[in-house]
Amino acid sequence: MNQDTAQNNDIEIAEATDRTGRVRAGVVENDELYREYLISELCSLSFIASEIRSWSSAEQFLHDENRKDLDLLLLDIDLSGISGVQLAGILALQQPDLPIVILSNLTSDEAIFEAIKSGVKGYLLKSELSSLEEAIHVVMGGGAMITPTIALRVMSSFQKTPASGPDLTDRERQILELMVRGKTIKSVADFLMLSPHTVHDHVKRIYKKLEVHNRAELVRKVQELQLI
Repeated sequence: MNQDTAQNNDIEIAEATDRTGRVRAGVVENDELYREYLISELCSLSFIASEIRSWSSAEQFLHDENRKDLDLLLLDIDLSGISGVQLAGILALQQPDLPIVILSNLTSDEAIFEAIKSGVKGYLLKSELSSLEEAIHVVMGGGAMITPTIALRVMSSFQKTPASGPDLTDRERQILELMVRGKTIKSVADFLMLSPHTVHDHVKRIYKKLEVHNRAELVRKVQELQLI
Protein backbone atom coordinates (compact mmCIF):
# COMPACT_ATOMS: atom_id res chain seq x y z
CA MET A 1 0.00 0.00 0.00
CA ASN A 2 1.62 3.30 -1.07
CA GLN A 3 1.68 6.43 1.11
CA ASP A 4 -1.07 8.29 -0.77
CA THR A 5 -3.37 5.28 -0.61
CA ALA A 6 -2.71 4.83 3.10
CA GLN A 7 -3.49 8.52 3.76
CA ASN A 8 -6.74 8.30 1.79
CA ASN A 9 -7.74 5.17 3.67
CA ASP A 10 -7.03 6.85 7.01
CA ILE A 11 -9.34 9.73 6.01
CA GLU A 12 -12.10 7.31 4.99
CA ILE A 13 -11.80 5.39 8.26
CA ALA A 14 -11.88 8.57 10.34
CA GLU A 15 -15.11 9.58 8.63
CA ALA A 16 -16.66 6.18 9.36
CA THR A 17 -15.85 5.98 13.08
CA ASP A 18 -16.24 7.90 16.32
CA ARG A 19 -14.66 11.24 17.21
CA THR A 20 -11.33 9.64 18.12
CA GLY A 21 -11.01 8.48 14.51
CA ARG A 22 -10.36 4.93 15.67
CA VAL A 23 -12.41 1.91 14.69
CA ARG A 24 -14.48 0.27 17.44
CA ALA A 25 -14.00 -3.38 16.58
CA GLY A 26 -15.69 -6.50 17.87
CA VAL A 27 -14.84 -10.18 17.50
CA VAL A 28 -17.15 -13.21 17.52
CA GLU A 29 -14.94 -16.30 17.77
CA ASN A 30 -15.46 -19.50 19.76
CA ASP A 31 -11.80 -20.58 19.77
CA GLU A 32 -10.42 -18.83 22.84
CA LEU A 33 -6.77 -19.02 21.81
CA TYR A 34 -7.42 -17.72 18.32
CA ARG A 35 -9.73 -15.02 19.72
CA GLU A 36 -6.93 -13.75 21.98
CA TYR A 37 -4.46 -13.88 19.10
CA LEU A 38 -6.81 -11.94 16.85
CA ILE A 39 -7.40 -9.30 19.50
CA SER A 40 -3.64 -8.87 19.93
CA GLU A 41 -3.30 -8.39 16.16
CA LEU A 42 -6.04 -5.77 16.20
CA CYS A 43 -4.43 -3.98 19.13
CA SER A 44 -1.25 -3.58 17.07
CA LEU A 45 -3.15 -1.47 14.51
CA SER A 46 -3.02 2.23 15.37
CA PHE A 47 -6.45 3.00 13.89
CA ILE A 48 -8.27 0.40 16.04
CA ALA A 49 -9.74 1.59 19.37
CA SER A 50 -7.94 0.10 22.36
CA GLU A 51 -11.08 -1.55 23.81
CA ILE A 52 -11.83 -4.52 21.58
CA ARG A 53 -14.93 -6.38 22.63
CA SER A 54 -15.38 -10.10 22.02
CA TRP A 55 -18.00 -12.81 22.25
CA SER A 56 -17.72 -16.60 22.07
CA SER A 57 -21.05 -17.19 20.33
CA ALA A 58 -23.60 -15.52 18.10
CA GLU A 59 -26.22 -15.83 20.84
CA GLN A 60 -24.00 -14.03 23.33
CA PHE A 61 -23.38 -11.29 20.78
CA LEU A 62 -27.07 -10.81 19.95
CA HIS A 63 -28.01 -10.47 23.63
CA ASP A 64 -25.50 -7.65 24.15
CA GLU A 65 -27.09 -4.26 23.48
CA ASN A 66 -23.66 -2.62 23.42
CA ARG A 67 -22.93 -4.40 20.12
CA LYS A 68 -24.79 -1.57 18.40
CA ASP A 69 -21.87 0.78 19.10
CA LEU A 70 -19.48 -1.21 16.90
CA ASP A 71 -17.92 0.14 13.71
CA LEU A 72 -16.63 -3.25 12.54
CA LEU A 73 -17.25 -6.94 13.31
CA LEU A 74 -14.80 -9.77 12.70
CA LEU A 75 -16.78 -12.98 12.55
CA ASP A 76 -16.00 -16.69 12.51
CA ILE A 77 -18.31 -18.93 10.44
CA ASP A 78 -18.00 -22.19 12.36
CA LEU A 79 -19.79 -21.24 15.58
CA SER A 80 -21.79 -23.57 17.77
CA GLY A 81 -25.52 -22.78 17.73
CA ILE A 82 -26.23 -19.91 15.37
CA SER A 83 -23.55 -20.01 12.68
CA GLY A 84 -21.54 -17.04 11.51
CA VAL A 85 -23.38 -17.02 8.20
CA GLN A 86 -26.74 -16.99 9.98
CA LEU A 87 -25.55 -14.18 12.25
CA ALA A 88 -24.42 -12.17 9.22
CA GLY A 89 -27.89 -12.59 7.74
CA ILE A 90 -29.53 -11.39 10.95
CA LEU A 91 -27.25 -8.36 11.13
CA ALA A 92 -27.96 -7.53 7.50
CA LEU A 93 -31.49 -6.76 8.70
CA GLN A 94 -30.79 -5.40 12.19
CA GLN A 95 -27.55 -3.48 11.59
CA PRO A 96 -27.18 -3.15 7.81
CA ASP A 97 -24.49 -0.46 8.12
CA LEU A 98 -22.16 -2.65 10.22
CA PRO A 99 -19.27 -3.91 8.04
CA ILE A 100 -18.55 -7.61 8.64
CA VAL A 101 -15.31 -9.39 7.82
CA ILE A 102 -15.35 -13.19 7.90
CA LEU A 103 -12.31 -14.99 9.28
CA SER A 104 -12.63 -18.71 8.73
CA ASN A 105 -10.92 -22.01 8.07
CA LEU A 106 -13.86 -23.02 5.86
CA THR A 107 -13.12 -22.72 2.15
CA SER A 108 -15.99 -24.68 0.61
CA ASP A 109 -17.80 -22.94 -2.23
CA GLU A 110 -21.05 -23.17 -0.28
CA ALA A 111 -19.59 -21.44 2.79
CA ILE A 112 -18.07 -18.65 0.70
CA PHE A 113 -21.18 -17.94 -1.35
CA GLU A 114 -23.54 -18.14 1.62
CA ALA A 115 -21.38 -15.65 3.51
CA ILE A 116 -21.27 -13.25 0.58
CA LYS A 117 -25.04 -13.54 0.04
CA SER A 118 -25.51 -12.75 3.74
CA GLY A 119 -23.92 -9.35 3.19
CA VAL A 120 -20.37 -9.67 4.53
CA LYS A 121 -17.88 -7.13 3.19
CA GLY A 122 -14.74 -9.23 3.55
CA TYR A 123 -13.77 -12.90 3.61
CA LEU A 124 -10.32 -13.95 4.82
CA LEU A 125 -8.87 -17.28 5.80
CA LYS A 126 -7.59 -17.43 9.37
CA SER A 127 -4.20 -18.32 7.91
CA GLU A 128 -4.17 -15.04 5.94
CA LEU A 129 -4.13 -12.48 8.74
CA SER A 130 -1.37 -10.64 6.91
CA SER A 131 -4.20 -9.22 4.79
CA LEU A 132 -6.26 -8.12 7.80
CA GLU A 133 -5.10 -4.48 7.94
CA GLU A 134 -5.73 -3.97 4.23
CA ALA A 135 -9.14 -5.67 4.48
CA ILE A 136 -10.21 -3.39 7.32
CA HIS A 137 -9.09 -0.29 5.39
CA VAL A 138 -11.08 -1.45 2.35
CA VAL A 139 -14.35 -2.31 4.12
CA MET A 140 -14.24 0.76 6.37
CA GLY A 141 -13.79 2.83 3.22
CA GLY A 142 -17.03 1.39 1.82
CA GLY A 143 -15.51 -1.36 -0.31
CA ALA A 144 -15.38 -5.13 -0.15
CA MET A 145 -12.45 -7.52 -0.13
CA ILE A 146 -11.69 -11.20 -0.50
CA THR A 147 -8.17 -12.59 -0.43
CA PRO A 148 -6.56 -14.15 -3.53
CA THR A 149 -7.21 -17.66 -2.17
CA ILE A 150 -10.93 -16.98 -1.82
CA ALA A 151 -11.07 -15.11 -5.15
CA LEU A 152 -9.60 -18.17 -6.87
CA ARG A 153 -12.30 -20.38 -5.33
CA VAL A 154 -15.03 -18.00 -6.50
CA MET A 155 -13.64 -17.79 -10.04
CA SER A 156 -13.14 -21.55 -10.26
CA SER A 157 -16.74 -22.12 -9.22
CA PHE A 158 -18.03 -19.84 -11.98
CA GLN A 159 -15.73 -21.45 -14.52
CA LYS A 160 -16.76 -25.03 -13.80
CA THR A 161 -18.02 -26.83 -16.88
CA PRO A 162 -21.51 -28.22 -16.25
CA ALA A 163 -21.57 -32.01 -16.07
CA SER A 164 -22.81 -33.69 -19.22
CA GLY A 165 -26.41 -34.75 -18.84
CA PRO A 166 -28.59 -37.45 -20.36
CA ASP A 167 -29.98 -37.13 -23.87
CA LEU A 168 -33.48 -35.83 -23.14
CA THR A 169 -35.99 -34.89 -25.81
CA ASP A 170 -37.49 -31.40 -25.86
CA ARG A 171 -40.77 -32.80 -24.49
CA GLU A 172 -38.95 -34.64 -21.70
CA ARG A 173 -37.07 -31.47 -20.73
CA GLN A 174 -40.36 -29.57 -20.71
CA ILE A 175 -41.95 -32.14 -18.43
CA LEU A 176 -38.82 -32.35 -16.27
CA GLU A 177 -38.89 -28.60 -15.62
CA LEU A 178 -42.53 -28.75 -14.55
CA MET A 179 -41.88 -31.78 -12.34
CA VAL A 180 -38.96 -30.06 -10.60
CA ARG A 181 -41.24 -27.09 -9.91
CA GLY A 182 -43.50 -29.45 -7.96
CA LYS A 183 -46.23 -30.06 -10.54
CA THR A 184 -48.15 -33.34 -10.34
CA ILE A 185 -48.51 -35.60 -13.35
CA LYS A 186 -52.14 -34.49 -13.71
CA SER A 187 -51.26 -30.78 -13.58
CA VAL A 188 -48.43 -31.34 -16.09
CA ALA A 189 -50.88 -33.15 -18.37
CA ASP A 190 -53.42 -30.34 -18.08
CA PHE A 191 -50.79 -27.67 -18.72
CA LEU A 192 -49.35 -29.42 -21.79
CA MET A 193 -52.75 -30.66 -22.98
CA LEU A 194 -51.61 -34.29 -22.89
CA SER A 195 -53.18 -37.33 -21.30
CA PRO A 196 -51.91 -38.31 -17.82
CA HIS A 197 -50.95 -41.68 -19.29
CA THR A 198 -48.68 -40.01 -21.88
CA VAL A 199 -47.05 -37.82 -19.24
CA HIS A 200 -46.56 -40.85 -16.99
CA ASP A 201 -44.72 -42.65 -19.79
CA HIS A 202 -42.48 -39.63 -20.31
CA VAL A 203 -41.75 -39.45 -16.58
CA LYS A 204 -40.78 -43.13 -16.51
CA ARG A 205 -38.29 -42.52 -19.32
CA ILE A 206 -36.91 -39.43 -17.57
CA TYR A 207 -36.41 -41.40 -14.34
CA LYS A 208 -34.64 -44.15 -16.27
CA LYS A 209 -32.34 -41.76 -18.14
CA LEU A 210 -31.44 -39.89 -14.95
CA GLU A 211 -31.14 -43.12 -12.95
CA VAL A 212 -33.40 -41.89 -10.13
CA HIS A 213 -36.32 -43.50 -8.33
CA ASN A 214 -38.33 -40.68 -6.77
CA ARG A 215 -39.01 -36.94 -6.95
CA ALA A 216 -36.38 -36.01 -4.33
CA GLU A 217 -33.64 -37.87 -6.21
CA LEU A 218 -34.85 -36.26 -9.42
CA VAL A 219 -34.50 -32.73 -8.01
CA ARG A 220 -31.00 -33.47 -6.66
CA LYS A 221 -29.88 -34.92 -9.98
CA VAL A 222 -31.21 -31.93 -11.91
CA GLN A 223 -29.29 -29.57 -9.61
CA GLU A 224 -26.14 -31.66 -9.84
CA LEU A 225 -26.19 -31.79 -13.65
CA GLN A 226 -27.52 -28.21 -14.03
CA LEU A 227 -30.16 -29.46 -16.47
CA ILE A 228 -32.52 -26.50 -16.13
